[in-house]
Amino acid sequence: MSITVYSKSGCPECTFTKKYLESENITYEEKRVDLNDTYMEEVILLGYRTLPVVKINEEETFTGYRPEKLENMVLEWQR
Repeated sequence: MSITVYSKSGCPECTFTKKYLESENITYEEKRVDLNDTYMEEVILLGYRTLPVVKINEEETFTGYRPEKLENMVLEWQR
């Protein structure tokens, strides 16, 4: 499973999302939009304007801190 988290400094929802993944020992690639303009362009191309954006296996995306989606993702990953 490939997970990308688009985030920025000072974003509480970004922090909660990353901490949740880390607590479940799930590795992810973090793309900080405040450090690289290209990453924000990727977020916009995915159809979002708010952070965090979580991208799973290049197929599914969602925005915000969504514990229920993260839990489902963890269950799927553990299969």
